[in-house]
Amino acid sequence: MIVVGPEAPLANGIVDYFLVRNIKIIGPTQAAARIESSKIFARELMAKAKIPQPEFVICANREATNVAIAKFGLPVVIKVDGLAEGKGAFVCHQSAEVETACQTIYEDKKFGQTKVLVEECLSGQEMSVFALCDVSDYKIIGTAQDYKRLLDNNKGPNTGGMGAISPSPLAKPEIMEKIKKKIIEPTLKAMNQADSPFAGFLYCGLMIKDNEPRVIEFNCRLGDPETQVILPLIKGDFFDLLWLAANHEIYQANFSLSDYSTAFVFKVAKGYPGLYVKGNLIKVPSLPNNRIIHAGTKINEVGELVTNGGRVAGALGLSPNPSAAIKDAYVLLHQIHFENEFYRRDIGR
Repeated sequence: MIVVGPEAPLANGIVDYFLVRNIKIIGPTQAAARIESSKIFARELMAKAKIPQPEFVICANREATNVAIAKFGLPVVIKVDGLAEGKGAFVCHQSAEVETACQTIYEDKKFGQTKVLVEECLSGQEMSVFALCDVSDYKIIGTAQDYKRLLDNNKGPNTGGMGAISPSPLAKPEIMEKIKKKIIEPTLKAMNQADSPFAGFLYCGLMIKDNEPRVIEFNCRLGDPETQVILPLIKGDFFDLLWLAANHEIYQANFSLSDYSTAFVFKVAKGYPGLYVKGNLIKVPSLPNNRIIHAGTKINEVGELVTNGGRVAGALGLSPNPSAAIKDAYVLLHQIHFENEFYRRDIGR
């Protein structure tokens, strides 16, 4: 059985390729993966199904984008339509940030030729909810809060994620029930009606305000670093859960979520999410079960562990309460060292 992690293979149809060869695989088909690979497809789907989301305008050029920005005023969100490795969304509070976003999209063409969404900027608190789906049914396997911005106090550019905690402090029973009834279930129904039945991981990126959830975005796979914090809290055999989903029998799944808390913090290369240097020597503790998770690392030709990406490595904290889990993660993170390292100091604050 194959479990697909990244979004690009899903968007390129890897699930279709293996399904016709009768190989079990966890993930949506290429058509269903559009819920992430095309933000316009997702917004139009939600609008038709009356799923709560921000107001939006689809724009094909700089002029239309300027008109839409004037309609919403500041702050405003500008998103490229296709996949952008978590870096295609611009939350603009000032005119200079709008100019930078438009320059990146239209003049620099960093994301190629693409349409964009201009969206109302939602206020509230963010929350991620993860459901494992098998087309006809689903199970919620965890909640998290992700920290996307590069700098403390949620400032700076968007990244792939600087850290996360689980469970989300917003995951109260009444809110979770609204998320099921107003978002997850109508989304799966709408995908069936669009001839794109959804199987695999549905990542619901939500904004919660006044106890009401609205969808910021959907992803069609587990997130990074959310995976690092939700999987340790699944009690039971994770393989059994996946196997039942792959066989459209997830209703039989027998699992529960731990009442522990987790926290994960990345150390990144200075310059990320822009230009950064690779090949710096990394020192990590050689402790058993130390919960250090590698990301942008490799072994060089002389057998040394060196940096090989923007998000280099991170540390996982696990404890009966959130504050202890956060402390646990940072204690471990301080034992990872490489030249020009950088990390957020407020994950979980």
